[in-house]
Amino acid sequence: MPPLPNAFPNVSILGAFRVAILALLVVACLKVLQPFLGALTWAAIIAISAWPLYSRLKLRLRGRHKLAALLIVLALSAALAIPIGLMALTLADTLPHLANLAHDLTSFRLPDAPAWLVNLPVVGDSLQKLWLSTQADLPGFFEKIRPAINQTALWLLSGGANLGLSLLEIVLAIAVAGLLLVNGDKLWDLVERIVIKLGGETASDLPEVIARTIRSVTTGVVGTALAQTILCVIGLLIAGVPGALVLGFLCFIVAVAQMPTLVVWLPAAAWVFYTGHTGLGVFLLIWGFLLINTIDNILKPLLISQGAQMPLSVIFLGVIGGLIAWGVIGLFIGPTLLAVGLTMLRHWLQREDNEELACEGEQG
Repeated sequence: MPPLPNAFPNVSILGAFRVAILALLVVACLKVLQPFLGALTWAAIIAISAWPLYSRLKLRLRGRHKLAALLIVLALSAALAIPIGLMALTLADTLPHLANLAHDLTSFRLPDAPAWLVNLPVVGDSLQKLWLSTQADLPGFFEKIRPAINQTALWLLSGGANLGLSLLEIVLAIAVAGLLLVNGDKLWDLVERIVIKLGGETASDLPEVIARTIRSVTTGVVGTALAQTILCVIGLLIAGVPGALVLGFLCFIVAVAQMPTLVVWLPAAAWVFYTGHTGLGVFLLIWGFLLINTIDNILKPLLISQGAQMPLSVIFLGVIGGLIAWGVIGLFIGPTLLAVGLTMLRHWLQREDNEELACEGEQG
């Protein structure tokens, strides 16, 4: 009986062994870089977003690329450090007032219900009864809402810890971004070679698509945060909240970190209610829920889609899905992945159409 032919020749076994070794090497490298992946990703995002500014600055400085990168790093560091320093100084000034507020709450008595609340249609009577019952037994009311207050405090502590970690990553990322800017031309050539090696000539414009999408997401995130900050400051100034500009800085950082801005204006509204200005407190609540919170869902996808030259629906799905899947960094990863996938699909369809036209031309 003749021997069975070898279904797996030595060449295939050697090729599979090489692929396995290469995969193992990639996994090991990712394991080593895992603690720094967040900072490295942010550094790449910052460098890509700042590249047009870096190029213009380098021309003005007559080609001194290291000085241009250093100026951008210093500007980004100042933009991050100044608001944090102002917030720290404001917090130091506010602590005595918070202590006095805590002391006043022990003897606080809920005033009578305002006339406009009683005259509200449909719900006026129910709200008045709730107000009277709370006024009669205010300690009991605080005891009922204590679990919700504790959960809110834990959520705020968790959000503050995440925000602190994100700020630490961004500080490290800013320094690394300076190095990426200095070596940007070499790195860009390397990325283009890798993309062409993996996807062929048809994928040569993918790096530009990725860079354009990241810049658009950055514009959308920062632009939306700026719009929310302006609206927040306007509402705080109208309501007469002290330290409105510093709270605006805090709102901007919170918005960029994709945390809900109500952690800024909701306590301010509570302070307005506490000072007895019920109408202004209601105004600030309505202003916050209808404008500051809502504009985020409308303006961000619109800004991103205009810069990325992608359909608004694709960008919206990428922003929301990326945020749910990966957190803040998903804002950049989600729309970038969808933009790359859509670009590759368009290239594939275009290549198929070109091949069909070529076949028709040969037959004709």
